[in-house]
Amino acid sequence: MPVSIPEAGGLTAPLAVVLLAREPDAAARCLQALLPGLDAAVPLLAGGTPAGRRALEALCGDHEVLWLDADGAAAWNAAAALAPAADLVLLDGASEVGEGWLETLVGVAAGRPEVATVTAVSNDAAFLSVPRRNLPWPLPPAGATPAEVAERVRAGTLALHPHTPTALPHCALVTRAALQLVGDYDAALTPRDALADFCARGAAAGLMHLVADELFVAYRGEPAAIAVPGVWDGEAAARHPPLTAAIAEAATDRHSRLSRALLACSVVLEPLSVTVDARPLGAVGVTGTTVHLVEVIGALAARDDVRVRALLPSRLGDVADRALAGMGRLERLDAASPVEGTVRTHVVHRPWQIESVQDMVVLDALGERTVLTNQDLIGYRTGSVFPSADRWQDYRRVTRDALSLAAMVVFFSPTAAADALADDLVAPQRTRVVPLGARNERLAPALDAVPPAALGVPTRPFLLVLGNRFRHKNVRFALELLGALRNEHGWDGDLVIAGAEVLHGSGSGDDAAWLLRHPEHAGAVRAVGAVNEAEKGWLLSAASAVVYPTTYEGFGLIPFEAAAAGTPCLFAAVSALRDTLPTELAVLVAWDVRASARATIGILRSEAAGAELVAGIAAAGAPLTWAATADGLVDAYREAVRLPAPPAARLTEDLARAEHAYWSVRDNAHGAVWTLVDPDAQLLDPALAERLSTVLGAPGGRERLLEALADRPGLAARAVRRLRSS
Repeated sequence: MPVSIPEAGGLTAPLAVVLLAREPDAAARCLQALLPGLDAAVPLLAGGTPAGRRALEALCGDHEVLWLDADGAAAWNAAAALAPAADLVLLDGASEVGEGWLETLVGVAAGRPEVATVTAVSNDAAFLSVPRRNLPWPLPPAGATPAEVAERVRAGTLALHPHTPTALPHCALVTRAALQLVGDYDAALTPRDALADFCARGAAAGLMHLVADELFVAYRGEPAAIAVPGVWDGEAAARHPPLTAAIAEAATDRHSRLSRALLACSVVLEPLSVTVDARPLGAVGVTGTTVHLVEVIGALAARDDVRVRALLPSRLGDVADRALAGMGRLERLDAASPVEGTVRTHVVHRPWQIESVQDMVVLDALGERTVLTNQDLIGYRTGSVFPSADRWQDYRRVTRDALSLAAMVVFFSPTAAADALADDLVAPQRTRVVPLGARNERLAPALDAVPPAALGVPTRPFLLVLGNRFRHKNVRFALELLGALRNEHGWDGDLVIAGAEVLHGSGSGDDAAWLLRHPEHAGAVRAVGAVNEAEKGWLLSAASAVVYPTTYEGFGLIPFEAAAAGTPCLFAAVSALRDTLPTELAVLVAWDVRASARATIGILRSEAAGAELVAGIAAAGAPLTWAATADGLVDAYREAVRLPAPPAARLTEDLARAEHAYWSVRDNAHGAVWTLVDPDAQLLDPALAERLSTVLGAPGGRERLLEALADRPGLAARAVRRLRSS
């Protein structure tokens, strides 16, 4: 490679690359990546150590290198003088560029005279490191080549071009306008500090520094990362205190545009990581929440593109423990362990309803972005399910606050999502519909089906109503349907009601009143209370039909559970059932008892009609697999990472920081000191206050006060005004 000393008179090119070559192997790798794509019209200027120059002279190639006979910032100054019209691209000799790198840097700054510098991201670039900010990686991640990583970043990131407080010397474009406005680099400083000092002076002059977040440049030199995230020491920090604060913010702010850009880089360079809040799995037995959590965790853990961590109770339920034991790639996190210091995953997901603001605090400590599942808004809209109006309002506030803090909110159905959108509880861009799986895949029943003890073995056909006894489950309609079937169609069967009673919002009183008004049907109604999974399975299989007259659902699994047991399910085309089931399969007419009874009797008296209904419901549920649920969730997770952080999340973090600062001072304040500022405490006891007022109110008191507070004239004036008004 020709290496020459530049001739006097300088260069007229509009762009030049300035390479700092020091170590031979690094220089060879750098040039191998650099030269094939470097246009011959772009001058290549080089500085560095004597060893670096010897390495360049030993290498072959036809691209001329102009040796600057200087190192570090001195070489940059020499290049600026040699090419007085050129933008300079500063490139460390241990960096390896990818295809299109130079065009990307130039393109970010093009047409924007206020831009002073543009910096590429790298595997080892302090607060611009990817895939993990502030965490240097000695080699490109996942064993990929620098060119492969550069292509993945170019294709998959956001090109947000966020602001940065300083450029970094592994690879940065410095515009000629900035060089003309700011002046030379300080050659007495290290390259990192010289560039930071230059950028601080540029910022003071009104210029800005950007990151080309779609451009990855590998770095294999001396570690560039800051030892402690956000702590920038050195001469530049001493000269420019605001620079230190700005770098600390760039390194730690989780809600900035820079943070979002780096997070988007992270998820294209390593598997998406998610923490699933699975604390309810400590429950004994199997509940709907148990099924949901185990199936979601299992479906996610089965994927190669996702790393799953589950937040689990210290004591798992036996059923959940057995199911999770087969998920070898699952990382477990004990909910009893402190969350402080836990490494955040890209996303944390709460797949069940938020119950307190403290839940959001825990979730925020576990993931960079929070995704919530909002099952439905029945509690938000129905005050009767709470013991008091105050408790209901508290729940509504928690729901509103939680949804405003979430980067993404997942709903089981379009109806559930539309319900939240109708009250502006979520923004459309933060809303995703991800249906549940229609059948259990990892929690198959472990026990033989048995009838509930309270029922015994029925001797007559029966309809089944299944679910807790909330009013919106509309059990009274099932009672009315039974009455119409018996009175108008001569059906000789029973109604079995299986479900736990609820303390608030129950419909059982209404049901009891109906039975008292219609005593002729009371003997055909059997309420068996809560049932376990074995009993539930028996009921679903033995029933002539399942009656599902619910008025409000976020999804509605019971029709699919009934179909899986070979039993027809009678439902109305209302709420989320319109989303998950074809309306032509709806047997119940909302809420016309006689019309519903006419349609129902046809199902009960025709085995073929019942089988056709079962087949239709099963076909509707066939696409609803847990793998499909995982696909939808992963898409939601990736979108949550790419969206701007919710404004409420930044505000909440600021408030938490202020509260922490307050209590840090308050807890260390001596009791006597605290009384001076405690708004609820008296500054002076009444007797002393009265004596002081008398002394200061006497002739000459005002003058004595002003004299005593001569060095605090503002305080003295306020004291005098208060005395006059007392």
